[in-house]
Amino acid sequence: MNEQEQDIPEIVIIRLPLYVRTLNELKLLNQTTVSSQHLGNLLQTTPAQIRKDFSHFGKFGKQGRGYNIDYLLDELRKILNLNQKWNTCVVGIGNLGQAVINYQGFKNEGYL
Repeated sequence: MNEQEQDIPEIVIIRLPLYVRTLNELKLLNQTTVSSQHLGNLLQTTPAQIRKDFSHFGKFGKQGRGYNIDYLLDELRKILNLNQKWNTCVVGIGNLGQAVINYQGFKNEGYL
C-alpha cells in the first residue's frame, strides 16, 4: 500500500460502493453525467463531501459540467477492484439455485 492509500479515511472507502450503486442506477435511467449536487442529494450528503471523497483518488469531473457517469464508474470499479471477472459455482439447482443462476445482477458485476 502506498502512502496516499494509507491517508484515505475508512469512511471514504465505505462510501465508495454507495457511489457505485447510485451511479449504476443513474446509468439505467440513461443519464450520462451527474453533478456533485445531484449525487449529494441522492445520497443525503453535501456536494463538498462528494468532491472531497473523490479528490482522494484524482480528478474525475469538470467544474460546471459534472461527472461523466461511465468514466467515474470505471474509475471507482478499478479503485474497488470490481473490474475483474470471478468464476463461480452454484451447488444445488433447486428454486434458490435457479434464482441465483438467472439473476442478471451477478453477471453485471462480473460473476460468471
